[in-house]
Amino acid sequence: MTPRSAGHLLKDAILAANGKVGGTSVLTHVPQPLSRPFSSAAALEHESVRAIDVGEAKTSPSGTGFLDGIQRYSVAGRFGLVPVIRGYVAAAVLGRRDESLSVQHHASEEFIAVGIDRLSGDQLCQLETTGLPLYDSGGADREHPILDVHLAARVVESRRESVELTVMLSYLRDRPGGWLVIDGSITSYLRQEDASRILGLIKSHETQFLDGDDLRTALTLPAGYRSSVFARGTDGRDKAYSWYLRLWPWDEHDLLYGLVRLERAPTAEAVEQASEISAWMLSERSPLSAPDSRWDRLIYPIRQVESYLRAHVGEWL
Repeated sequence: MTPRSAGHLLKDAILAANGKVGGTSVLTHVPQPLSRPFSSAAALEHESVRAIDVGEAKTSPSGTGFLDGIQRYSVAGRFGLVPVIRGYVAAAVLGRRDESLSVQHHASEEFIAVGIDRLSGDQLCQLETTGLPLYDSGGADREHPILDVHLAARVVESRRESVELTVMLSYLRDRPGGWLVIDGSITSYLRQEDASRILGLIKSHETQFLDGDDLRTALTLPAGYRSSVFARGTDGRDKAYSWYLRLWPWDEHDLLYGLVRLERAPTAEAVEQASEISAWMLSERSPLSAPDSRWDRLIYPIRQVESYLRAHVGEWL
């Protein structure tokens, strides 16, 4: 008999102790420290988090829109040690009508990000001849070629958020009463007049809001179940109502496989509609978003927005 490998022996040991096998693929690099591993939460729907069956998948309402954005940037050159960053950002909303998705709104911007105070008058004038908007990326007290690029990247992120807001407001204005699903957190948009119509879908789980048994319940949900609704960021501008939803079974996969977190503005209807909205998201699993590596958490309409934006920018460099 062929000896069992160490991998098989380890799986046997995990199963024998009532654990679950499965996880990530082979890794070669140590991940960077999490920037914000923990935050606060407060119970809303139940005193402790429960696993709730959301029932059968239901078609999202006609007219629902899906928003996402992209960003690109590169070091186009340097004046001495000062990097000159060429940036591009875009965002779009695809809306559904009769089972088909079409572009409702689109915005893009190409620009330059640079530490303006570090440029001479001639250097600044030469950049202005490009006709591209100039944004100041600032700079640290001492020149640092890597840090200066990172500071410019923050400008790129800020411009992406700006175009996302532009298309969001356009869609909400043109589709009164319609839902808008965005890829990511809604905390930047909570002060918008129509924030209650925005649903955030978060695919990453860097920040944990729950603890103890509440966290274990939320992160081990069966497929088709959601967690109780809780308030994340219990005070200040980032307060939102949130819950977890498992889109696909995670047996023999990583703990976070198929797990998303949904966010809504803090209203009573956000709790009341949590199961209904979760059922909509279950329907958005089909068609699959494969071959994207994030397909287990990436709903198809959001992937279509990404595909549209990538095709639109083409070979940007």
